[in-house]
Amino acid sequence: MSYRATSVLAVFLLLIINLTIYLSTLSPTVQFIDSGELAVVCAELGVAHATGYPIYTILGRIFALLPVRDLIFRVNLMSLLFVCVGNLILFFVILKAVEPSSEKEKREDVQGSYLRTWAAFLACLIFSFTPTLWSQATSNEVYSLNVLFFSLIIILVLFWHSSAGKLKSERIYFVLVFLYGLSFGNHMSTILLFPALVFFVIATRGWSFFDSRRIVLSVLIFMLGLSIYIYLPVRSSQNPLMDWGNPETWSTFKRHVTGWQYQVWMFSESADQLFGNLEGFVKLFFHQFPFYLLPLTLLGIWELFSKERKILYFLMILFFANVFYGINYSIPDIDPYFLWSFLVNSILVGAGLYFLFRIIHKLKISTAISYGIVLCFIFLPFVILKKNYHEADRSKSYFAYDFASNLMRSVKKDAVMLTDVWDHYSPWLYLKHVELKRPDVVYLDKELCRRTWYFDYIKTNYPDLFSASQEEIKRFLQRVYPFENQLSFDPYVIEDAYLSMLNSFLVKNSGQRPIYDDLLVDTKVGEMFVKIPEGLVFAAKDSARYYAFDFPDFQLRGITDERIYKDDRTINVLKQYPLMIDTRIKYLSYFNKESEASKLKDKYLEYLTKPIR
Repeated sequence: MSYRATSVLAVFLLLIINLTIYLSTLSPTVQFIDSGELAVVCAELGVAHATGYPIYTILGRIFALLPVRDLIFRVNLMSLLFVCVGNLILFFVILKAVEPSSEKEKREDVQGSYLRTWAAFLACLIFSFTPTLWSQATSNEVYSLNVLFFSLIIILVLFWHSSAGKLKSERIYFVLVFLYGLSFGNHMSTILLFPALVFFVIATRGWSFFDSRRIVLSVLIFMLGLSIYIYLPVRSSQNPLMDWGNPETWSTFKRHVTGWQYQVWMFSESADQLFGNLEGFVKLFFHQFPFYLLPLTLLGIWELFSKERKILYFLMILFFANVFYGINYSIPDIDPYFLWSFLVNSILVGAGLYFLFRIIHKLKISTAISYGIVLCFIFLPFVILKKNYHEADRSKSYFAYDFASNLMRSVKKDAVMLTDVWDHYSPWLYLKHVELKRPDVVYLDKELCRRTWYFDYIKTNYPDLFSASQEEIKRFLQRVYPFENQLSFDPYVIEDAYLSMLNSFLVKNSGQRPIYDDLLVDTKVGEMFVKIPEGLVFAAKDSARYYAFDFPDFQLRGITDERIYKDDRTINVLKQYPLMIDTRIKYLSYFNKESEASKLKDKYLEYLTKPIR
């Protein structure tokens, strides 16, 4: 088989294996974290949470229009395709990184061409089956598109490096600059590529490359790509359903794009926290690439060091810039931020496999035996596949969808409810705005009520509630204005207005509408009421007496099934079920309703006695 045919076969197999495995594990519905919110933003062509993600939103809207199944499947499928295409580009990145530098060597090294092809193929499969990347391929999140952008940028860097003609080199360079600017429209972590790119350009072409003409053109073309952010103020001015940050003015646009509300978690750790985060990264790294793959990484470093050091240094700068940023950002869902380091390591693994295959081929043994040894390595990615399949399989994960549905089952018609748990609220947004369930319920995120843009959402969707608390809302907006505009402010004054406003949502609707809260953190909100456990929420009542409640039939698909993987975040949410059921049982027993308590206990005995894991 010719080398070209072998490469086509490898690409075809990579695509088929990726599609087959990813589709078999694709999430059928929303997941916890941002999945529900992003699906609504794509469906309505709105403005997503900071930093806005205009590229993802626009592409998500296109996929949302596809005539296949439901909306959440379409946006999940979009992530799957982004990762698949990113893996295909990674295949060519590895080929390009380890290919001989001269055309003569390329022509003469026919056997090496085959070895490079299968080394790249196996490295891409290993990367495909790493848990963090796999999780991005099976649910809707912006990091899947980021992987595609990084792969595209790296392959352009390598093509630019090897381009001979000046005209061709210039064209590749400016395409690279445009794509780099455009990639910021998906995620601002693209900035991590900048030091590596600057190093590579200087190391390859020298400081003279940055003449005044090229600098001006580079800035203009970069800004052309970055101009995708014009989408945010334009769409925001049309008042979409989801209009996070309301980025219509320069000040609100700047705050939203820079993610100013998240900056409190950046570069503020103590030395102990920093080392703890670094330890967390090391554990995560070896969770992706088991320790027995480390020799391949080291061999890959040696291969690139002896062949093309500039490429190695470029990759190492990207790797460590990503690690440095990640360990200085303390958020619970940090794992996908390290994907760029995992991508770099996959390139090194590919180079290491090529080095190893070449050594095996040069041994004085028969060709059949040497190829047999090489073929043994084909089992390596499938060992990784088997190891991670359970964790990556989201095909039976209905936890977020069912939890949001059960929240709705817990409240009466026209209910008003407050929550401080994003993992409860995000999937509920999907059920409300995409599946149009329980339009009668007012469900507000207590933490989003700290953001001025959220009151446009409340006014549009819950005009009666907004009107009733208009004075308290106005007072809070006046108090929080200095904080949002970096003026002098008094935090106690803001907090007082904030609590007064939240309590007005409850007090001013008490008597006319059922009032509930889903607050898991100690709070002063609703302390004038007695909280009675009803379903997954607490009903706000005037007195501590017995209130009858028809406990709902919860949909609890797979909660106690240990064959379905649940991460720590999911388990924390699911523990709300036995907690609230047990709280209701104790409430019934306190008022001597032993028969009802016994029936409820028997009905949900499995969930009360069997640990969720």
